[in-house]
Amino acid sequence: MDNLEPKIIHFEELDSTNTECKRLIEANVIKDPVWVQADYQTAGRGRNEKEWLSETGNLLISLALPIEFPLSKLPLISCISSLSVYECISELIEDKELLKIKWPNDILYNNAKISGILIENTLTAHKQFSIIGIGINITSSPNIQNFKTTYLNSIVNKSVGLKNIIHLLNKYFFYYLNMIKLNKHRDLIELYKKYSWRYNDQITLVLNSEEYTGTFDDITDDFEILINTDNNVMKFSAGEISFRY
Repeated sequence: MDNLEPKIIHFEELDSTNTECKRLIEANVIKDPVWVQADYQTAGRGRNEKEWLSETGNLLISLALPIEFPLSKLPLISCISSLSVYECISELIEDKELLKIKWPNDILYNNAKISGILIENTLTAHKQFSIIGIGINITSSPNIQNFKTTYLNSIVNKSVGLKNIIHLLNKYFFYYLNMIKLNKHRDLIELYKKYSWRYNDQITLVLNSEEYTGTFDDITDDFEILINTDNNVMKFSAGEISFRY
């Protein structure tokens, strides 16, 4: 695997690790990949502007990644980010069959959320970065109404060090990133499908308050989900929809 070890910038407290990555990019102080980690976030957020509840002891980290591949492959960043977190957690637990990826980029253990990912891109004529924000519940999980959550230490029944998790995360992310650069996008998609929650099963997606129920059929090379609704195949991108449990 690729042994690239980017710099890690650590803060005791931040508004948001993703926001700090944006500040570093705008200030032109980074050219290579950089991890930004915080012990606590005051304004963490998830997909669709949802609040990300940040508790001390959990992993709160973002990667500022210069884009060094065609922008047409940018949707695959979501794919490899999910795979990286999946593989990282998988190395630390015994019941691996209970670990799943909920499209596009939540990680579930026994149907409870253990990790979430927020991807934001900075694309201008002079700056092209992807910012990958990752939260992994390690020592605790938030109590959310009608929403199951869990945390890593309760699964492995021991304390898991943050440094070890970051090392694993980094190892897998840059391994899968190299697969994008080698045009092995279909291999990535097939692996993602193997780990997917409710693949080939009935799911419900929500777009602009409209619900669409059908069978989770496939994922395209552009990382769009295909669902079969009464023999009508519909295609959705990650930025458009939410996935109802």
